[in-house]
Amino acid sequence: MLDLIEAIGTQHFAPRLLTFLHQLAGADHCAVFQLARDSLREVAAESLGGSHEAKEYAARYLDQQHWRRDPAIVEAQERAKRERPALIRVDIAGLDPDLRAAMFPHVSDRIVICGQRSGTAIGLSIIRSNPHEPFPEDAVARLNEVTDLLVCVIAKHADVIVNRPDLALALASLRDIEQCATSQTSLPRREIEVCARILYGMSSIGIALDLGIGEESVKTYRKRIYERLHIGSERELLKWYLSMWGSFQAQRYHEATPRG
Repeated sequence: MLDLIEAIGTQHFAPRLLTFLHQLAGADHCAVFQLARDSLREVAAESLGGSHEAKEYAARYLDQQHWRRDPAIVEAQERAKRERPALIRVDIAGLDPDLRAAMFPHVSDRIVICGQRSGTAIGLSIIRSNPHEPFPEDAVARLNEVTDLLVCVIAKHADVIVNRPDLALALASLRDIEQCATSQTSLPRREIEVCARILYGMSSIGIALDLGIGEESVKTYRKRIYERLHIGSERELLKWYLSMWGSFQAQRYHEATPRG
């Protein structure tokens, strides 16, 4: 848990959260959502082995609004308003067949933990996939023992990376955009340079002139960036960047803070 707390506001939070849940209960995937009365917002998603399965699941879950038909999330939105966090054991077999086929075809068990801290309501979906058996009862008991702490830690992380983005600050400096993309991703250097200039608001011609390359090369780099990030528009590129900005700022803060 200490490693998870230290990762609040950084890109390491999601993998450390899943590591904690896997060691505690045998989880294979997890996804965190910020809950509102009529909306959901992804905070983190992670799968074992570094696959993109959980992230793709979360994106599809939100984009196609499957959550509106998910009884666990409907219940979580209501129960998150209460004083104490709650653990919801999902009846996978009892789900709407279309929802199960679309979102949970290979899931053997699912638990949703929900709660609220400092005005931030969160839902944590914890999944055990086939061919594994459902979560053992002792694993469920261990999860139940840490629901309060999990909600506190996750709500703090959500508050840092979701609730306080400063768009003007995030896009004010080309140098900062490049540094953020460099520290938070593994994109090649030239793609980072092009990506940063797109976010900074430069046209393809302007980027070509600034970097001393051809306009067609800029278009090629843009296409590669979109393919690597699994996105298809500048709007999605901006969402991707802003999702990292909080972690970048937190990293700067940690690096600048004296350790005593």
